[in-house]
Amino acid sequence: MGRDRFNAHCREGQELSISSTNNAAIAADGAFGAADSGVAKKEIRLEAPGTGFMDTWKAMGPGIAAAMTGIGASHIMHAPTAGARFGYDLLWVILAAYIIKYCAFEFAHRYTMVKGETIINAYHRVGTWPLWFMIFQGLANTVGIAGRALGCAALMWAAFPFMPMEAWAVTILVGTVVILWLGSYSAVEGICKLLIIIFAVSCFVAFALQAPPPAEYLSRLLPTLPPVGAMLLFGAMFGYFPTTLEVAPMQSNWAVDKKAGMVKVNEMRAQGHTVHMDPDYMKKSLILFKRDMNISYIISMLSGMIFLIVGAAVLNPMGLVPKGSEMGTTIARIYTDTFGAWIFPVIIAGGVAALFSTVFTYFDGQARIFEECVVRLKKDWDNPRMRKLLYRGMQVLWLVAGIAVVFGLPEPIFVVQVASVMALVFSPVLFWLTIKAVKDNFTSDFERELLPTKFQFAWAWAGTGSLVLLTLYVLYYQFLG
Repeated sequence: MGRDRFNAHCREGQELSISSTNNAAIAADGAFGAADSGVAKKEIRLEAPGTGFMDTWKAMGPGIAAAMTGIGASHIMHAPTAGARFGYDLLWVILAAYIIKYCAFEFAHRYTMVKGETIINAYHRVGTWPLWFMIFQGLANTVGIAGRALGCAALMWAAFPFMPMEAWAVTILVGTVVILWLGSYSAVEGICKLLIIIFAVSCFVAFALQAPPPAEYLSRLLPTLPPVGAMLLFGAMFGYFPTTLEVAPMQSNWAVDKKAGMVKVNEMRAQGHTVHMDPDYMKKSLILFKRDMNISYIISMLSGMIFLIVGAAVLNPMGLVPKGSEMGTTIARIYTDTFGAWIFPVIIAGGVAALFSTVFTYFDGQARIFEECVVRLKKDWDNPRMRKLLYRGMQVLWLVAGIAVVFGLPEPIFVVQVASVMALVFSPVLFWLTIKAVKDNFTSDFERELLPTKFQFAWAWAGTGSLVLLTLYVLYYQFLG
């Protein structure tokens, strides 16, 4: 019966009710505008998207963007450090972190696909405190963005030591803001993606050439207590793998920009058109969203584990641990000792691209969250001029504070570990808000058909509880134990 209701809904083109609040939120998201009275109203039949290879490739975006925020500090800094210091003892943490956090990203993306709006709207329905929480979390994340910039700078310094690492970090922060404001990020992103692919391929090849027998590391996928002295890194890995949980609302915002699922339908209806959906429109749209999410997620997870394994196989026997301005040179040893010195510029370029793209996506995504939260707290600021000032103002604040951190704590690995533990502390609240967004806002028959399964809800609650326990465990043993 449920499937029949869903098909009937699609065939008849029954319009979903869009409250004035949602219309305001849609306009606020920048994806839609008020209906243009000069545009002829039409009846539109929205066909189901294809699900072939090229259709999947074109549909991918928010999942890749979310993965790009993770394939940076966590993979390039935490994983090799864990392997170099503790061998395979922390390998299980990466697998566990990906399993625990999966539903947070899946639910946030699903929410936008089904509701056609950013999940920040749902957070706001809980009250104003989630908005203040995300603003505070964004300000606190200054430490994280500075750490990523320092990591990128350490790689740049390894290749071009004519300028101090701190100066490279400032150059990266300023350059990020300039490129975003000039609107030329798409070209830079294309170059970064190419270099990241080269870097990832080099990583997989290095793994194939240097990997120990599988029995040595597969047995380490079972959870064990962290080694002595590993507590900060242990908490940092759970905070940053696969990425920080504030990326879930970022992913929702990117899905709005992608205009898939009900986002596209709501945009047309907001313009006054009557939309008739193909019976399989949402079914196939969700198939594409899941592929985007899962493919990016799995590749990110495997590459993170490989970084740790190769670090354990190459750096640990030599007693080399990435730290300070020598971080880039030490990490490059994983590859130069495998392929020879000629691979050094390729690895440095790929590593810079990975960390640089992470800085970019956070500067854009976090500023968007700040903007969306502020205009909901102060509604008379919800206009294009003020939105632009808020977006850029957040980036300037991050720039100034990030430079202060760069010169105050010029130790990239330590700075990122501190930021990662902070991300772990914030994560249970964001996970709870995301579950509540889906649970409380899928109210119509159409939306209830697209709810996560009972198993997924149980998985999500288990993930939230696990993050609470991990946070308490890390804080207790780091500061009191």
